[in-house]
Amino acid sequence: MKRLFIFFVAVVCLSCTNNQSKEKSVASNIFIEQKVTDFIAKYPEWTDGDHVNEEITDKFQHEVKRWSNEQDFLKGMPLQLKELRDTTLNGQNFKIGTFAGYNDNTRVKGSLLNYIQINIDGILPPEIAQKVTIDGKYHLDAMMYRQGSRKDVKLIAVADFKGYDLGKYVFSVTKATPIK
Repeated sequence: MKRLFIFFVAVVCLSCTNNQSKEKSVASNIFIEQKVTDFIAKYPEWTDGDHVNEEITDKFQHEVKRWSNEQDFLKGMPLQLKELRDTTLNGQNFKIGTFAGYNDNTRVKGSLLNYIQINIDGILPPEIAQKVTIDGKYHLDAMMYRQGSRKDVKLIAVADFKGYDLGKYVFSVTKATPIK
């Protein structure tokens, strides 16, 4: 009887511990975060411990490419300016800003944004290039200029960390709103 009681207590403790380690996903108004959340919910068998289902990864790559064609792809996505460089395009001088997703400890628990990597090379007109600063955080309004490569879209799984690399894209930036 005593063994049965100890076994029962151990099972209850383990089940409580497992439930606490799994974070609930949160509803998001950020297009990319919501799409990735929906995809993960649709394919819970995508990763099983050390095993990654390559067929589902292939579906993920196709879905991300499809999402990138949608007008709202960058809607609400917080991005940080990492680099600013000069370039010439069709005889005109422009600045290219490299924007990337970033970690933020103040985000709502359960947000996937800290696990999503994306890189945007933004073609910046002079009036926007003058206002942005390296390491500044922005929301971009932009139009797709060149789609990224499907092979760059992947699941990153290292130990207990699971992240989602959505690849690299080129956008023509029409507005860069600072995040406060």
